[in-house]
Amino acid sequence: MKPLAECAPCILEWTFGRTAPSLDENQRIRLMRTLLGVLHDEFTLDQNVALIAKRTLDAVHSRVMIAATVYDEIKKMSNAAARTLLPKARRFVQGGKTERERFERACYLASTANVSPIAAPSGALEFSCVEDLIVGRGSLPRLRGDVYEAARNKRRVLFLFDNAGEIGFDSLLIEQLKVMGASVTLVLKEAPFFEDATFQDAAYFGLEKLSERVLSVKTVFVPDRSGSVLNDAFRESDLVIAKGTFNFECLYEENFGKPTIFLLKSKCGPISKISGVDQSNFFVRLENG
Repeated sequence: MKPLAECAPCILEWTFGRTAPSLDENQRIRLMRTLLGVLHDEFTLDQNVALIAKRTLDAVHSRVMIAATVYDEIKKMSNAAARTLLPKARRFVQGGKTERERFERACYLASTANVSPIAAPSGALEFSCVEDLIVGRGSLPRLRGDVYEAARNKRRVLFLFDNAGEIGFDSLLIEQLKVMGASVTLVLKEAPFFEDATFQDAAYFGLEKLSERVLSVKTVFVPDRSGSVLNDAFRESDLVIAKGTFNFECLYEENFGKPTIFLLKSKCGPISKISGVDQSNFFVRLENG
């Protein structure tokens, strides 16, 4: 995804808002100068916006490592909140009458769980929209493309995760992929990384038992920019499933040649404009690469 003008202040706010709270004023000014310098050098219309965000985060990674540990308690509470809903969520998926319906229901749940705000969360993530979906309240996420047909008969699936908590609902989609015969590789964040899911969060829900292998990325996954093992896993995959804003920004309309299923909430104006989905709505979208 190429940036719109308003992506620059969003990257700045996202990074500064998470790394600055524990700093004194001189440190905050130095941090801001560093971030502004990266944006000055990197923010161009022909650049992938997720790569810009990655370079911004990499420039202040030592600050990220310190600040991100503050989110450990939020992640624990988010995981616990998701776990309480999982039995009902699993029954919702299994209530589908066909394999197609069960797969689509799992996609809807994974999308609707993508609730972490762009701004720094003030507390544990809440999954009221998931509860509404399970009991039939509200609207289903907007579905574009035949995601079931795209996933059917795929043997190597790369799953790019987003946040803790919601990763529990992602596990239900992985269960369906396994039933369909897929081998799934998980891509998580290296700890610590704010509210994003790491191996510890995946293990809390037993995801390592559902996967062929588990890989990690330091900040943001960008093909050909994230290490040889990750790049090989991306190239070898038959299908990519991408959760959340960063992964959408990285892969959407970038012509990597991979069928990709995006699962997320439209949290900002640029994604709303580019995807055609009203802001604050959830969607499930297939792109054929």
